[in-house]
Amino acid sequence: LYIKYILLYIYIISTMTSKSIRATIQPLMCRNKILLLGDSITQMSFSAKLSGWGAHLADYYQRRCDVYNRGMSGYNTDWYLEYLDTKVGQHDVFDCMNHNDDDSHASSSSESKAHYDDVKLVTIFFGANDASCQKLNPRHHVPLDRFQSNLEKLAKLCQERFGPEIRIIFITPPPVHHASRLKYQVERYGNEATGDLERTLDLASKYADAVVDVARRLGYPSLNIFKFMLDAVPDEEGEEWSKFLSDGLHLSSEGNLFLGEHLIDLIEKQYPEIAVSPCPDTGYTGNSASKGGVALTSEKGVGPWHDEIDHLNPSVAFVGLD
Repeated sequence: LYIKYILLYIYIISTMTSKSIRATIQPLMCRNKILLLGDSITQMSFSAKLSGWGAHLADYYQRRCDVYNRGMSGYNTDWYLEYLDTKVGQHDVFDCMNHNDDDSHASSSSESKAHYDDVKLVTIFFGANDASCQKLNPRHHVPLDRFQSNLEKLAKLCQERFGPEIRIIFITPPPVHHASRLKYQVERYGNEATGDLERTLDLASKYADAVVDVARRLGYPSLNIFKFMLDAVPDEEGEEWSKFLSDGLHLSSEGNLFLGEHLIDLIEKQYPEIAVSPCPDTGYTGNSASKGGVALTSEKGVGPWHDEIDHLNPSVAFVGLD
């Protein structure tokens, strides 16, 4: 019995010591985080082949922020909220943002939430599926008023998890190019193609306006990619904005780059405290001459840059990282 008490004491002490050590070193190891919520246009935003806008964002934040892609292909806002109402969904989308893995399931504890202040930005990007025609695609269709309510719920969940000051950017669905959608329909379904459009430019416009309205009412900036894409090509050139879409709905390489560049522009204007100033010589945001905003953990980035390391005495550059 005496030996059992000794072993129990050793276990308790070792556990407490381990947690104490983790609590001490984690802030040094932790990079800031950016969370992307959305449907397939977000899920595909890491695509190398399509020059994904999420990858564009990760490139901009090299060694300063990890970008977490939580896009769910085919989801509308109803389904995304259903997912977030499950333990798996909560952990996948929110709890995993806590770098203290042992406490990741204890999302309601102050110890768990204490680490959420390193989440610097959330993008909420829905509407492409919600805006489906109610008659032709009732499976994906979400009525306009409920769509707006769902967006508000998503924003509220982010505030509850990451704090009331969390930065959020709402992104509208892109325009829909009818001819490209009909072509895609034939390519995919052949003789079974109906020739009916379950997603239209008019519906996308209404849901884009709804996103802008929600963002305005909640006091957050919005990226109206619907309007930007239509305005990017002069009227006399017709519908050449279709180049931004791979199938009339999803983003092409040009569309991803277009969105990524506009998103970064918006961050620099609306949230300059988390923007990155590029190197004045190269325009690159991933070297020692680039500078992160004051709200980022380190304006220099994580770890010494290679040109700050003396090859004859490299250990000097790493002093203070223990």
